[in-house]
Amino acid sequence: TPVGRNFFLSELHALHTNCKRVLNYAAEHNEVFSQNLPTVGLLVVCGLARTGTTLLYNLLACDPNCRAPLYTDIAVEVVPPISRSDSIGQKRRNDLLKSPQQEDEQFFDLLIQVAASHAHFDIEEDYYILRHAGYFSLFTLVSDDEDCTPESWIHKEMNKDYAYDYHEIFLRMLNTVDMPKSHWLLKSPIHIFSFDKLLQHYPNALLIMTHRQLDEVLPSSWSLTLAAAELYFDKTNSISRNRILKRCCQFVDTEIECMMK
Repeated sequence: TPVGRNFFLSELHALHTNCKRVLNYAAEHNEVFSQNLPTVGLLVVCGLARTGTTLLYNLLACDPNCRAPLYTDIAVEVVPPISRSDSIGQKRRNDLLKSPQQEDEQFFDLLIQVAASHAHFDIEEDYYILRHAGYFSLFTLVSDDEDCTPESWIHKEMNKDYAYDYHEIFLRMLNTVDMPKSHWLLKSPIHIFSFDKLLQHYPNALLIMTHRQLDEVLPSSWSLTLAAAELYFDKTNSISRNRILKRCCQFVDTEIECMMK
């Protein structure tokens, strides 16, 4: 749809802008690279999507000794980084987050629909960090290019080296203002596609794989995907709907394939 196209391009621009700002900040602040991450390795929740990863992630984040990125850390005014104890700075970011949503009624309705399938929490999965660097999987779901399949995008088109280089820079940047007492806690099913790159950057990371019956995973994935993609296509267009569902299944197939390697 025209609205979806405009929103998608705006999203790409915002992600690219965030990426440039973070890289410029890191280049100007030596402490991003001089301060090491905690000696205890990352704890990463990375099971198949819709298998309870978000629930487990939020339960693990209750540990006061760990640190999980806040949504405002990775999606709102990403630089300069601020600590979660900075109540004034966090309030400002939350105000920035709410104001455009309230003005855009259609986008606000979309968030409500997505929340029905995937609740929103203050902490967020680090996939949002990878998105800054172009790891934007939604593109393959809404693209009308029949040759643009999840498998081809993941294995051939996505520059995962760059994405995980950026991921480490971003995490190190957060670490300079809010280093956890014990370890960083991360979560994203997207890591399934790039275990080699994840462990190359974080060799001490511990991975948690969640499990759920596949006949429960697929309907849940379809529901969330259709809700997230509703802004981009006409609901009366069965061709678009069927293509999105097909690619959603292809994503799950590719996830399982990568997990079994």
